[in-house]
Amino acid sequence: MSWKEAARRAVHWSLPVGLTGLSLGWTVYAVGEILTHQAPAELALTVAVIYDAVWLYALAMETAHRRQGSKGTLPAVLGWVFLVTSVGVLFTHGLMYASPVVAVIGAAVPAAAKATLVMAVERDATRISGGAQKQIDAVRSATRDQVAIGRAVTRAKTERQKTAAALEREERKARGEAQKVRHEAAEELTKVTAEHPVTDVPQEVPALFSDEDLARVLGQWTDGGVSPGVSPVSPQVSPVSPTPELPPSQGAGHTPLDWDALAGVASVAGVETPQPGEPLSEEQLTVVLRWLRHADNPPLSYRKALAAYRAAGFSAKEERVRKAYAALEDAEA
Repeated sequence: MSWKEAARRAVHWSLPVGLTGLSLGWTVYAVGEILTHQAPAELALTVAVIYDAVWLYALAMETAHRRQGSKGTLPAVLGWVFLVTSVGVLFTHGLMYASPVVAVIGAAVPAAAKATLVMAVERDATRISGGAQKQIDAVRSATRDQVAIGRAVTRAKTERQKTAAALEREERKARGEAQKVRHEAAEELTKVTAEHPVTDVPQEVPALFSDEDLARVLGQWTDGGVSPGVSPVSPQVSPVSPTPELPPSQGAGHTPLDWDALAGVASVAGVETPQPGEPLSEEQLTVVLRWLRHADNPPLSYRKALAAYRAAGFSAKEERVRKAYAALEDAEA
């Protein structure tokens, strides 16, 4: 046995051994002093020593049986009988020759010695090997890692949900504010028009860079670079295809449609030019609605754009057209 192991065992057994020795010495003194009034001092002291010797032997035998894992009934019974007797003797001695506080403390010493002795024996008897302890530590460590990872994943999911909700709230708030601005602008325009009516309304200034201008710029992109005087927009966009021949508008009461502009808008969007009477993809449907919405100034409302859509010869379910038009308005806003 190494000195470290011997030191560890000494520390482990120091408290039970110390309390047991204190209890034995105090019991010898108490029993001897009580019997002195009934017998000669030598006889009283001899009885006290024999009493403690039998109790100590019973404790030693009980400890040995516990460490070996065997069942020692007689030592265990004797140990408990002598423990109860010692508690009673020390308590009585304290009341007779000292104070109630001393009596309680003296009675508690044997009980504390018995309790620490039992705990020390149980701990020493159930000690596991180093290899088993390493396996236990590994299992506990892996379990703690799994729990920590699970908590981190849960917190990350919670944070992601909170962030998504916050972004959705900001988006809805922005849409509400935009709608409020539109409403206030419409009210202001109505008020100003009513207060200051005019008969000859000039044409509004067109956009500085329309879809047709963008299509024209993209059409000048070549493999060798950009034509002089033109700023590059996107080298990944193919040149504008030649404008196909489209049938004229069949609707009455609408502004004549610019079919060349439809081809330009489709080219900018990177889709084939929509043809009346043919099934349209979602992108082509959006291109047609954007083209019709801005065919007049101010832009057409949904009802007017739908009427122009039908009059131009295009077909689609009204629900699909309504959703595409709403998405177009949101994108423009």
